[in-house]
Amino acid sequence: MNLNVEETGPLERRLQVEVPTSEVDRAFDDFYRELRRSAQLKGFRKGRVPRAILERRFGQEARGEVLQTLIRDTLFRAIEQAELDIVSEPRLDPEDAPTQGASFSYRATVEILPEIELRQVEDLKLGAVELPEPETDPVEDQLQELRERWADLIEEAEDVAAAEGHVAIVDFEGSLDGQSFEGGSGTEVSFEIGSGRAVAGFEQALVGLCVGEGKTFEIEFPEDYGAGEVAGRTAEFKVELRGLKRKQLPELDDELAKDVSEEFETFADLRAEVERRVEAERGQELQRLRRERAIEALIAANPFPLPESLVQAQIENLVHRMLQQVGDSLPQERREEMAGRWREEAREGAERNTALGLMIPRIAESREIQVDDAEVDAHIGEIAERQGHSATELKRVYQEQDGVERLRAGLLEEKVIDFLLSKAADEED
Repeated sequence: MNLNVEETGPLERRLQVEVPTSEVDRAFDDFYRELRRSAQLKGFRKGRVPRAILERRFGQEARGEVLQTLIRDTLFRAIEQAELDIVSEPRLDPEDAPTQGASFSYRATVEILPEIELRQVEDLKLGAVELPEPETDPVEDQLQELRERWADLIEEAEDVAAAEGHVAIVDFEGSLDGQSFEGGSGTEVSFEIGSGRAVAGFEQALVGLCVGEGKTFEIEFPEDYGAGEVAGRTAEFKVELRGLKRKQLPELDDELAKDVSEEFETFADLRAEVERRVEAERGQELQRLRRERAIEALIAANPFPLPESLVQAQIENLVHRMLQQVGDSLPQERREEMAGRWREEAREGAERNTALGLMIPRIAESREIQVDDAEVDAHIGEIAERQGHSATELKRVYQEQDGVERLRAGLLEEKVIDFLLSKAADEED
């Protein structure tokens, strides 16, 4: 086998493969030998059809089968001979179908892994990473949420008009072009006016109604609405207000604290726990931002070309999941339009993830960072405890679904990023 490799792009290689005549003829011999065993032609006993007859009757089929055989037998041998780490399915371009008594040539174009030079891993400059100051006190916000959650609902008089803050109990019926749609109707459904939990415009349309009154109005659903059938369309709703309640908020006192949890004796205990959680959440968010900054600095300090096939695979995987969420209710044209927009939006993240995914193993190997089986088992144990499962049973599930190595890869990424942070330059440098 003769092989010539041409560089046609930073990460693209074109292989020109020439299979010698002897190998071509052997492939034809194997094909006709196998065909002769099974061929049944009028005037000949099974297994006794002369080869010349078989060549006249099955010559075209033979060339097609031999083409596939020769490519299958030589392509990956050629890739190994060229010492290429490919990341995509080869694109094949046979010059012509093989013929007996002649060599056979074809071209194969492949994308390869980039050579990654780790120019800087330590002393990455992250700069100051700070959380923005919240517009409102998060402790007070969470305490207010607890008041909302533990509020009593008091029935309003029938002549009270619905307003923001009320809980409205309504019957509603929605339609698209006169036809009902899934999830578009309900009986005695509660909506808190002003909460923003319903589609935009629905809660506001209830304002001013008294119990027993109804109205008809239109709602325009956003393009990215989760239920694909109504996304980007205008629906008509008929509603009737069946009941109206106001919230009576409890005082921020010891009684509220005891209602929230038996572990709290006083309101001071509750506030202290809320303060602790807020501080922990802000600490976790700060750490997340620092990790993101470390990844950004790593990628910026170690540029290399990205295999487009790997980037595209990430994009298509994301788009596929999003289309599954939308379902099949949208017209094909709308699905394609949304998929195109999602592909554009997903590219930056896909490029970031591809670059990081290629660098993590290189850094781990060069800095001798590993994840042993005990660490994987401990992580599975933590997941099992959170989910209330047996660690042994959960590990078995991961093993059956090839999930153990994915967990190991995730832990390795965490350890590498921890290493980057531990070796990053001081903020004031």
